[in-house]
Amino acid sequence: MKYKHVSQKPYSCVPACVQMVLQRRKLPLRSQTKIAYDLGVVLPPADRHLLPKSYKGSKPGAGWGTRLNLKKYSLAAFLKQQKYPLQATRHSVEEFKSIKQFKKFLLDNMDKDNDLLVCFNYPRLYRLAGDWGHASLIEEVNQKQIVLRDPSSKYKTARKVLLADLLAALKKHYQGGIWVINEASTGSSSLLSPDVHRDGVGRPRSFCEGG
Repeated sequence: MKYKHVSQKPYSCVPACVQMVLQRRKLPLRSQTKIAYDLGVVLPPADRHLLPKSYKGSKPGAGWGTRLNLKKYSLAAFLKQQKYPLQATRHSVEEFKSIKQFKKFLLDNMDKDNDLLVCFNYPRLYRLAGDWGHASLIEEVNQKQIVLRDPSSKYKTARKVLLADLLAALKKHYQGGIWVINEASTGSSSLLSPDVHRDGVGRPRSFCEGG
């Protein structure tokens, strides 16, 4: 599937990805800054001027940015509140025990026309120094490569990465995972409630830092 590139505002990689999903599905758009606020974006004091509206508070455990781990700021809550005919289900990277299983999961969901939003450790994926999270959308899955739609303003064309590298970057992230976004009428792709996927020991988990 193809997305029309949307450049993210500061700390807003997830909101930019949401805009691209809404755009692809020809649904009414909401401004990126409003989506960020709906998703509980919290910025460090020195950066609060970068967005017209954000929450104040101490640095969340997953890092500055949106707080999808909190029910009231979850992606599912946002879709429901805005009356979009969509639902979102998070899948922890811990579900995928092999690259083969990971690839099958992606292809199965793409065959169903589901959107796949991934949150990963950016430096691990692109072999850089540092440690921070980032979100992108999956456009295509090939034999050993994945085509990502990165909301960064620096990359307005799709980026190709190795399947194995993306899986490793998901595992490296503090709360790495995949959000499956599909039509609400089709039922969730998970046995758990939408937007409340859990880790291997049954605890609710948050999603993405810095987005």
